[in-house]
Parts: sequence; structure tokens; C-alpha cells
Amino acid sequence: MLPFVAPMDVATQPGVALRVEERVRRGSDISTSETEIDPTVKFDVAWSGGKNRFTVLYSPRIIYNSYWNQRFPDERLVNRGTINTRDPNDTPFSYLSNGGLDWESIHDRWRLSLQGFGAYGQISTTALLVQPAWDGVDPPPDPFPILPATVGARFTLLFAQTQASVPIKLTPRLALIPTVNYNAFGGADRASKGVIALSRGPGAALSLDYQATKTDRFVTHIGAGIINNDFQDEQAAVTIYRGLATQSWQHYYSRNISSILTGGGQFGGDSVNGYELYSVASATVLYDSWPLLRLAPGAAPQAAVGHGHRLQIGATVKAEPWIDVFSGDLENRLVTSAAINYTIDRVVLRGYVAQARVYATPQSVATYQQVIGEGGVRYRLTRELSADAGIRLGYQDFTNAIRFNTLTQFTGSVGLTWIPLQRF
Repeated sequence: MLPFVAPMDVATQPGVALRVEERVRRGSDISTSETEIDPTVKFDVAWSGGKNRFTVLYSPRIIYNSYWNQRFPDERLVNRGTINTRDPNDTPFSYLSNGGLDWESIHDRWRLSLQGFGAYGQISTTALLVQPAWDGVDPPPDPFPILPATVGARFTLLFAQTQASVPIKLTPRLALIPTVNYNAFGGADRASKGVIALSRGPGAALSLDYQATKTDRFVTHIGAGIINNDFQDEQAAVTIYRGLATQSWQHYYSRNISSILTGGGQFGGDSVNGYELYSVASATVLYDSWPLLRLAPGAAPQAAVGHGHRLQIGATVKAEPWIDVFSGDLENRLVTSAAINYTIDRVVLRGYVAQARVYATPQSVATYQQVIGEGGVRYRLTRELSADAGIRLGYQDFTNAIRFNTLTQFTGSVGLTWIPLQRF
């Protein structure tokens, strides 16, 4: 699948929110200005003391695009029929519907989590991927690539994702977590599949979470998936098989500092092009001035508890394969990222910086590098209402032998969020 996350996270989204984002981009193919409005409405009900929860979320994306200074690749290198040559200003508006359902039931020895997400509607390739914010708990996220306009300005997107997970507490220190899912992502009709193929298929994973000591935790993870791609005019590629096996170790040096080391391998391929094995390795350091949350294996997510100002810092270095969204190939990529959240009474300051580049890949096949820097601030007006603003600057340079693109993008955003206090 493409590196595309669900458009919403029902576990953390607010009751009502309105976010406005302005993106200005200058590139070697086209210059773009995008104004996006993202209203969010969430209904969340919990009962049995919070042991059962049901959530419904609707979060559409409304986007207005304006383009200028459009340029096309050399016709001697790129078939003009494979890129969008229409005037993108003829259809400046996009409306993408996002929705989600989430149900969770917590029991003494196990819990059941069912999730479903969906998106359908018009969107441009330049607005497709949205960089997530760091939650302060998990490792900082990877930087999302900035998609150029020459691969197809606007299309109808279909995104569907269903997932079922049943964490089972085998002992107080050991949990088995099976997960099954099905994903579909890409063009919804014939013309849209000419821009981005529809990728679909099931997946399954099994994790063993073991708390060896008070300061050491080990997670063994294996997973596999099947991917089928549907192209324009119903041309279907051969079935792609993916597999993953990793072992991670989290060590707590104190109540406030921990590290996570992960190693393993991933294979992928098909019967025509063959199969390849890739290594997976990452190292993360986390710091929280409040005591780090140490949940028992298989336990439901909870919020951290602390007093006073709060400082959270995270840094990650990882080397693992990714599906190059520009060429469709599986390539090695090195990512380094760091993030910080600093809460001072009613104010939260955020910072994020990351870089990504492919490595151990012949230059004749693809080169890719990206740097992103971001800063933001949130102010809590009341216990339930807050306002936020942020800026992001990104630079990207890539080539896959026939397509060349260098661009910079500036993003500014403002938002207003109302989160009702949870009452059981």
C-alpha cells in the first residue's frame, strides 16, 4: 500500500473542530496555492464505567486550488499521455468525504477493538498526503512525501480500511495481540485509476508483548499481506505478497527516559519480478518530564498523569523499505526525525524536523531526498475550547530516471477545537 494513514484517529479527535490550512508551493513543474478547510464532528458515547465505547466521526476536506507557471517534462523522456495536461484551474474545488466508526469493549483478560474508516470524493494529488502531528507518546512520524502535480492534478479517491484487534492477556506480563485488516486505496473510476491505481488486499499480524522486568519490554511482531492493483481499462497486475518480522526492545532508564530498538526484515515481490528481502532497523529515544506511561501488555490506551509544566522530546533514526509513490518500486529509505512538545499552563509549543532519503538504490533507478521543519502553538481558552496555529516548510528533490522534480512548500494553519469532557 501507499504510505497513507487513515484520515482520522477516532481515539484522539475532538468533538467539534474547524481547521484552515494554506499551502503555497513552488516547484520545477508547477506553482500552487491551496486553501483547505477541515471541519470535524465527532459523537462519542461510553458506558459501563468507560469499558465500552462507541465513536462516530465525520471530517470532510474542502480544498480550493489555484495553479500558475505550469511546465511539463521533456517529451523525449516522458510520454505526454502519462501526465495531466489539462488546465487545473478549470476545476479549482475539491470535496473529499471522510468518515469513521470505532467500537471498543474492555474485559478483564481481553478487549475487542473494531475500526472502520472511509474516504470518497475529489482531491488533487498535491493535497493527498497530510503530515500527522506528534502525539508525544510514540516515535516521531516519518515525513510524508510532497506529491507533484504532473502525475495527475485531480481524481476521485476511494479509501476504505477495516481492522479488528483482540489483545489477550495471557499472564499479567504477557499479551498476545492478533489483528486482521482489509485496505483499499486509489482511483475510484476508470479515469482516476489512470492517475493512481486502486490497491486493495487483506492483511494479518500477530504480536507478542512481554514485560520482562520493570524496566524492559519486548515486542515480537510478524505480519503478512496481499496487494492487488487495478489500473485504467481494468488492467490488473500480478499479485504482490508482503511479509514482515521484527523484534523490538524498550528499556526505561528512569521514570522519564526510555529507548526503543527494533530490528528485523521485510520481503516483498511477485511471481514475475521475483522477491527481495529488506532489512528493518530503528532506534528511538523518548523523554517526558511527567512519568512515562507504562501500560501492562494488552491494556487499553490511557492518558498520562502529572503536574506542572510538561516537556516531551522524541528522536528516531530508521532504515527500512518504503513504496516509492513516484515510481511504485520498493526501495530502501533512511529517515531521521525529532519532535518536541512543551506545555506551559494553557500554552502548548510544538516543533518537528525530519529528513528522508533513499539509499543503496542505483541512481539510474531513483534518487529522493526530503527535509521538513514545523512549528506550532496551541492555547487553551477554556477547559474544553482551544485555538492553534502552525507553520511548516518543506524541501524535496527526486528523480526516477525519467521524471525530475524539485520543490519547496510553505504551509500555514489555524484551528479551533472543542473537546467535551468525558462523562461515563
